[in-house]
Amino acid sequence: MKTVRNFVWMIVAAVSVLWWMSEPQLLSSTQFFQWRSALIQYSGVLSLALMSIAMVLALRLPVIEQWVHGMDKAYRVHKWLGIAGVSLGVIHWLMYKVPKWLVAAGWLEKPVKHTGAGPSGNNFVGFELWVKELRDIGLDLGEWGFYLLLVLLAVSLWAVVKYKPFKLSHRLMAVAYLMVAVHSVLLIKHAYWGDPIHFIAFGFALMGSAAAVYSLFGFVGRANRYPAKVVSTRYFPQARVMELVLAPSNNGQGKPWQGHKAGQFAYVRFGNEDPHPFTIVSGEHDPEIRFLIKELGDFTTNLYQRVKASDEVVVEGPYGRLEFDVNKPQVWVAGGVGIASFFAILSSLKALKRHPPVHLFYCTRGLDSHLVDELWNAARQAQVKLNVIDTAISPRLNVEQIAKECGDLSRYEFYFCGPEVFSRTLKKELEAYRFDTEHHYHEELFVMR
Repeated sequence: MKTVRNFVWMIVAAVSVLWWMSEPQLLSSTQFFQWRSALIQYSGVLSLALMSIAMVLALRLPVIEQWVHGMDKAYRVHKWLGIAGVSLGVIHWLMYKVPKWLVAAGWLEKPVKHTGAGPSGNNFVGFELWVKELRDIGLDLGEWGFYLLLVLLAVSLWAVVKYKPFKLSHRLMAVAYLMVAVHSVLLIKHAYWGDPIHFIAFGFALMGSAAAVYSLFGFVGRANRYPAKVVSTRYFPQARVMELVLAPSNNGQGKPWQGHKAGQFAYVRFGNEDPHPFTIVSGEHDPEIRFLIKELGDFTTNLYQRVKASDEVVVEGPYGRLEFDVNKPQVWVAGGVGIASFFAILSSLKALKRHPPVHLFYCTRGLDSHLVDELWNAARQAQVKLNVIDTAISPRLNVEQIAKECGDLSRYEFYFCGPEVFSRTLKKELEAYRFDTEHHYHEELFVMR
């Protein structure tokens, strides 16, 4: 994640420097409206850059996942870049609108019209004239695209919004982005034309637009889809978890399943429903694909009653980069349905006669005896020390408890699967122990929206 953060800050720095190079006279200027014009351009180009990167991160491309070390991290960065991009859009809009309101109220003197055309003045010809004539269309597209982005962002971030409206909002974001991209290309200062800031803005607009079109035409994940059939289902009522077992299709219809690694997840499409991500529980060499699905939202609630054996489904994946190094001592922490990732690696460890010590801490609110019995059995066969914590009756797991159980924590690699809030708390406590979380703490977060 540090690499990704550094890359984003490099982009911000590069845009800032290139913008400043195109405004050499700005530092000596005392004119409010000249500063306003320049800052409108700066906030607009920077907002476009961040939103363009966010669009690319949402494409579920293998190269992107490899770069950010996991699709869950790609979506996290996508989310915060989207928020940052829209926030800059708000600043951009306010810098454009507020002075106009102040002039209309008589609180600010109306400036001499600034064309931004440079030494050539208004002598536009050819392509330049064509772009200038489209300025009003660009203004309208940008304004309405911005309003649409605000609404869609609010829908996406509002936790109570159901999955289908959330999915629709993200599909429409591609449309809103295209409106903003056209606005940016048409309304960038004429004085910037030919400067590096002009080319970088155009490049980001082109990159983001290609990603938006790719998404709108339904290409996201298409090359990674495989037919499968439901073999069986099982429900653990105390934990509110459903077990789903699928058999990949090998009848020549569609591509055969390419296999997976422990800790990965896949999207599953049931009928005409949108695909949903679930962690793969089965081992790497198992012929079937097994999932544990927690009832967390409108779709997963009562899914057990809607899915039957022999139903045909589509599996997309696998995704995820939670790579276990079985040659080092390890501490595993699972929060709730995060235990699914560890079931898969437990299956793989069974084949090893000896391995360094592994401690598994399973934290959940409410225990299902059947699920826990299965976990105890798998841990015993894999020679893994298991600790089960029911947070309904026991305090939440902390690093002090882990250190008491495991001893010197610096010897271990930490692997976490579960809620993001839980992970943040653990990392803060580990850092207080001077544990190197940057290099020895690995996580898969179940936050895909």
